[in-house]
Amino acid sequence: MPRSSFFAFYANFRQDPRAPLIDEFRRLAREQGWAGAGWKIKRRECFLSEFELHLGSIEVGNKLDAWQNLCRELNLNGNLRSITQCKKALKGVHVNIHDLLDARRLRAPVQTFPTASALAQYTRETRRYFPLDEAKRESLIKILLKHIHRERR
Repeated sequence: MPRSSFFAFYANFRQDPRAPLIDEFRRLAREQGWAGAGWKIKRRECFLSEFELHLGSIEVGNKLDAWQNLCRELNLNGNLRSITQCKKALKGVHVNIHDLLDARRLRAPVQTFPTASALAQYTRETRRYFPLDEAKRESLIKILLKHIHRERR
């Protein structure tokens, strides 16, 4: 698990601790002149690094605690005593993974949506997509994935 933020590797970059991750990444990318494939590679590195820093991995430490903490963060209260119970409860939650990461980074409440279609609409409008292949690898957030149709251009 990284011990410092992705942004810490750029000594001249002064991160705004109140800004969303994507906004800070875009600002850094402009300063560094990243574009095209290089921009995509750095974006992926940034999100993975920040994910590990703020959300961690359930492969390390107490797995049940990690699942229960995520449930509490998403206001799923109740007697969730097993990972299976947590997963069942989380299947009904509609949350943007970018927003979840920002909520942890900014120590703010996370926004949830009443339906998967409301989440999909929000995600398309804000273009706040988390790298799908990485989300699928991390079981703690894989459960939160919803099918979102990207509009093709």
